[in-house]
Amino acid sequence: MICMKMTVCVVGVLLLMTAVTSAASVSLRKISAEEFPLDMAENSVDDSYEGCRDAMEKLVLSKYIEQERKNTLGFENAWKNALNKCSKDNTFKNQCAAIYLYTGNPEINKNCSYKEFNDATRNGKAAYKSNTFQFYTLFFYLTDAVQQLKQKQKQCLTTYRRTNDTFPTNVLNKNIRFGSFTSTSLKEPPPRFGKKSCFEMETCFGAEVSKYSKFPTESEVLVPPYEVFRVTKIDKNTWCEVVYKLKSDKKIRSDLKCAKIK
Repeated sequence: MICMKMTVCVVGVLLLMTAVTSAASVSLRKISAEEFPLDMAENSVDDSYEGCRDAMEKLVLSKYIEQERKNTLGFENAWKNALNKCSKDNTFKNQCAAIYLYTGNPEINKNCSYKEFNDATRNGKAAYKSNTFQFYTLFFYLTDAVQQLKQKQKQCLTTYRRTNDTFPTNVLNKNIRFGSFTSTSLKEPPPRFGKKSCFEMETCFGAEVSKYSKFPTESEVLVPPYEVFRVTKIDKNTWCEVVYKLKSDKKIRSDLKCAKIK
């Protein structure tokens, strides 16, 4: 997707918090209290597969999925379990499985959950190009799922996320991206998901994935790593210590577009 003049981007470490009790769900993902930059995530995996979707799927099915079943720790069992939960979605089965795996409990999908996937995605640009990225299958089908669902949903969405992390506040009017897929909600999450830094955003490329999520009641919207946002306002001490308001630039930037097909 597309370049901007003054670019700064949200590193995709913005993960919605989850409660750790059995009564709470885990798709609104918990994160530790750390400080992260808001920048363009220049080293992230951001392939949009624009113009090469079918060719990339053939490559995934003929090469990467078997490679990852053998070499990516935890992937074989996590993928098999996710596919079993999507047995009725024959035309969307792999896409459904990608959403289910991503929104699942990291304590169950040990070594192959959103945590490992996001870590690999945030700084995986070089690995993606050199064939050492460990999640081609999950990244492709999660991207394809969001894009297919977005074609049906059409409209831009207002979403929210809470975190206990801190971010710089000198980013007003800057352009930013997320460095990985980022979980947000159509509903404002309760304070237990974080009180330090929160986000209210308009996303025009993110899609609601509730129907296929491990936790379908959370109104979850996944924002892809290639969507560009502008920080339009920063409020302090309102419903969160710092609230960043983001507006979609209605553009995408995909530095790795079709990198595996060229």
